[in-house]
Amino acid sequence: MPSHLMQAWLALRHPIRGEAPRRAIARLAFLGCLPFCLLILASGCTQRKTSIEHAQVTGTVTYKGHPLPGGRVEFVAVEGAFASTAIIDENGKYDINAPVGPVKIAVDNRMIKPQRGGKREPAHLRRPGAENPDASASGPEQGVYEQIPSKYYSTDESELTYTVVPGPQTHEITLK
Repeated sequence: MPSHLMQAWLALRHPIRGEAPRRAIARLAFLGCLPFCLLILASGCTQRKTSIEHAQVTGTVTYKGHPLPGGRVEFVAVEGAFASTAIIDENGKYDINAPVGPVKIAVDNRMIKPQRGGKREPAHLRRPGAENPDASASGPEQGVYEQIPSKYYSTDESELTYTVVPGPQTHEITLK
């Protein structure tokens, strides 16, 4: 029996002057349960995967047979929920460093939708960073908004899937 349990047991049998037996019982219960609580806590601590292998995937996003002229594509790993996003350029092209394995894909272009009452210049006339001096030329604001079905905005609803394999590869994304 460990020494701290022995001391608690002795305190129960021979309480210290002024110490109520009830307090000795509480101390015994606490000291007796402490190692078990620590053991249970430690058994729940497992190492989580904090990184996953990625591979370069390039391709074109098309809608109604034409390249989608801007937006963002997202690949989310089915296991582990690792996600990667990339910009879709004005020609529908994307280049993403995606998690290897089965992924769900979302496509969203709402960020290039003109604001109510506002009119956007065509992308080829805009100066990079005109709205935001800190923005780069490859920012998400490039492209021309084209309405796509809202189901593609979310990986849970889009039904777009792909299995990323190690090494560079091409995957064409077709929106219907």
